[in-house]
Amino acid sequence: MNVGSLKRLVKRGFSSRWGWRLAGPLLRTPGVIVLTYHRIVGQDRSLAGVPVEIFTEQMRWLREHCDPIGPESLVERATHPTRARPAVLVTFDDGYRDLHDLAYPVLKKLDIPALVFLATSFVDEGGMLWTDQVNWAVLSTRRERVKLPWSSEETIPLTDSRARTALGERARAHLKILPDAKRRIELEALLAELGEVPPRDRQMLSWDEVRATLDLVRYGGHTHTHPILSRLDRAEADREIRTCKERILAETGRTPTTFAYPNGRAADYTSETQDILRQNGFTLVFSSAEGIADRQSDWMAVKRLSGDAPDIPDFAWLAAGLSKT
Repeated sequence: MNVGSLKRLVKRGFSSRWGWRLAGPLLRTPGVIVLTYHRIVGQDRSLAGVPVEIFTEQMRWLREHCDPIGPESLVERATHPTRARPAVLVTFDDGYRDLHDLAYPVLKKLDIPALVFLATSFVDEGGMLWTDQVNWAVLSTRRERVKLPWSSEETIPLTDSRARTALGERARAHLKILPDAKRRIELEALLAELGEVPPRDRQMLSWDEVRATLDLVRYGGHTHTHPILSRLDRAEADREIRTCKERILAETGRTPTTFAYPNGRAADYTSETQDILRQNGFTLVFSSAEGIADRQSDWMAVKRLSGDAPDIPDFAWLAAGLSKT
C-alpha cells in the first residue's frame, strides 16, 4: 500500500463515528471549528463553489458528530472547549443568492445556525462582486487572446479552460494589491479588453431573502462595496464599514456586531481598520487565516477553515485542524 492509499484509509477511519469519538479527542485541536463557505452551487457549475450535494453531506456529518453553534456562543465555547463533540460555527462570505435557495433549506432541515457576511451594496442594487466579474468575463469572453492592460507582455492566448482560469487568477491577484481607486480603473480596462460577455442571472441575496432566513441565520458586515480595506484611507474605510452596518440594521432591525474582512489575509486589514470596526460596534471579526478559534484567539481576526473539501474523510480531517498534514 502506498503512502497516499494509507492516508486515505486513515482519514476514512477517522471520519467514522467511532474514529471521531475515540481518536478525535486525541488528535483534534481544541477550540471551535469556524467553517467558511462562499458559493453553494446547484446544476450551474460555471462559477466555482461547493456542490450542494457535498454541502448537504457535510452538514449531516456535522449534525451527527459535532455541536453546531451560533456566533453568540463562539467566545464561550472557544475559551472552554469540549473534546467529545467540538463546537462548529458555519459562516458564509459575500451573501450569494444560493444561501437562500440551496444552503438554507439544508441548514433548516438539520437545525444548524449560520452566520452570513453581507457586502450590502450588492443586496441593494444587484450586480456581481468585482472578483466574480473577472471570473465570468475571462471564462465567457469570445476573444481568443487578450492583453492585460497593465502589462507590456505579448497577448495571452485563451486556448482552453486552463488558460482562462490561469488568466483569471493572475488578474485577480494583481488587482487585489492595488489602491482601490486604481483597482477600479484597471478593472474597467480589463473588462473592456475582454469584450462583451453574456449576462448572468441575479447572483446575490435580496433583502426579502435575507429577512426570510432570519430565524436561523445571523447577518454580519462585509463592507458595502467589497473593497480590500487596507487599500482605503481612513475616511473611505469608515464609510464602507458604517454604511454596511446601517443597511443591515435598516433592513433587518438587528444591529450587526460581527464582520469579515474582504479577502481576509493579514495584508488586507490594519490596526486602523480594527479601530474603525470597534468604533462602529463590531466586536467579533473574522479573517481568512487558517486555524481553530481557541482561548488564544484575537477576536478581531478570528481564524477559520475552508469548507471546500471533496468528501467526508477530507472534511473531517480538515475540521479537526489537520488539513495541512
